[in-house]
Amino acid sequence: MARRSPLKSHAGKQTEEAVWWVSMVEVSIQDQASDETTSAHAGILRIGKVSAALPNKFATTTELNATRVVGARDTLPGEVVVSAKLMYPDSLKKILKEDAPLRDFARRLSREGGGFEDVARLLFLIFKGEASYDEAEDLRTLLDLQYFADMDVVTVQQSSGMSPEDFASLLKFAERWMNQKGVDKPIMPVIQASETQREFELFSATVVKSKSHLLGVDMRGGFHYYTLRAVENIKRKNPAMWVHAFQVPPKIRFARHMLPSSQGMLMPYFGVDSYSRWVVPPPPVPLTKDKINVFDKSGWGVFKRKEWTGLHGKKLTCTCPMCKGQNLDGFYGGKVLTVLSRSKVHDHYAQQDELKKTSESIRKHQYARLIKTKKYANMFVGELKKSVEAETKR
Repeated sequence: MARRSPLKSHAGKQTEEAVWWVSMVEVSIQDQASDETTSAHAGILRIGKVSAALPNKFATTTELNATRVVGARDTLPGEVVVSAKLMYPDSLKKILKEDAPLRDFARRLSREGGGFEDVARLLFLIFKGEASYDEAEDLRTLLDLQYFADMDVVTVQQSSGMSPEDFASLLKFAERWMNQKGVDKPIMPVIQASETQREFELFSATVVKSKSHLLGVDMRGGFHYYTLRAVENIKRKNPAMWVHAFQVPPKIRFARHMLPSSQGMLMPYFGVDSYSRWVVPPPPVPLTKDKINVFDKSGWGVFKRKEWTGLHGKKLTCTCPMCKGQNLDGFYGGKVLTVLSRSKVHDHYAQQDELKKTSESIRKHQYARLIKTKKYANMFVGELKKSVEAETKR
């Protein structure tokens, strides 16, 4: 993305009832269509001059780094880039309280933005351990950080220990910061997935009431059914709202079972417009090639090498730049880091390709039919229906 200088202040009149979602940069979903039997939507997301088809998968900077590891000629396709950063307690404390770490972090974010044209960027912090914030001054620092790094969408994240009232207060503070700085960028509130539908609704109430056009959901690396139920309700009542899910894991853990179904590919089923894959720290035990998951576009499943061999032998089901002209042995050739990076790049290409088919099926009112043709997506839907029926009988 070609580096853009920070936006100049915009002087203008303020109404007495200023609302925090207003921005000069328009965020909208155009040419929208909805599925008749699920909460899936298709459309064109517009963020200023940037446009992207929905549903979609947006790359993280970790995936963009993977293209360099595998020596890919082209960057990953996508109109939105998520600067997803692991944030540990000590690191967060230094960024919030010390100038040097803050400047270094801002420079790093700015450098990542170089080289990409016509792309909207946003920051997402993955709070690890006890890393959190709840003070307005800490939020001011995080907002300034995004301003200095020239992010196109400004995120305000819920962190652990916040109450719904705390979060609402911070959103109002962000509004005042926008007005004082003259920043004309859209704000995306990001709410953490909850164990209960009611808790998520309490945190999202302020966002819904404000008629915001953006909502981020931190899936926290899991499948949170009741959070997605709440998202369905929000999207049904506010179809023009762009809903993006962060930290989406490869597979679905549902009803105490790990299903081989791709969680990302099933996000549209619950009204999520776009998603980005999880970013996780290195495992405590060194990773081996046999532990690396790979997305199978033929059935929307996710499999390790041994599982893949049992299903397809050495044949690959994809023609993306990572798979074209290769067999399974070639795909898993090289060092572990190379194979891991190759799987990330493959997953992005393959899932974006399948999401284009998803969009087409929604527009033709054939989304449910498409799900039935994808073995592992259909497997999840079957398990979901069983669970709902069992819950109804209680």
